[in-house]
Amino acid sequence: MKTFNYLKACEEASKEQGITAIVSALQDLGINAISEQTGGFTMCAYVQLTESRYIYANKYGASVYSEDDYLFDIAQADEEQDPRHIAQQIHDYINK
Repeated sequence: MKTFNYLKACEEASKEQGITAIVSALQDLGINAISEQTGGFTMCAYVQLTESRYIYANKYGASVYSEDDYLFDIAQADEEQDPRHIAQQIHDYINK
């Protein structure tokens, strides 16, 4: 019988959804980021800003949240963006 490995499933989903590439691009810019599951194996890049404020990012952009409330978009696009472009937009927001 094959057992389900939750961490491996999250890792695979992150890679398939382009989140691993965003996290890597953020780390290349010196930003501490991780891949996080938001539910149903929908993954996002996660950047903690303060105790209650954070950024979620995916292939279409990035948004700022406070606790569980959406605050505003850093960037949003109708088409998939290059991970480095999204990472740069997050970097520019953090360092403005």
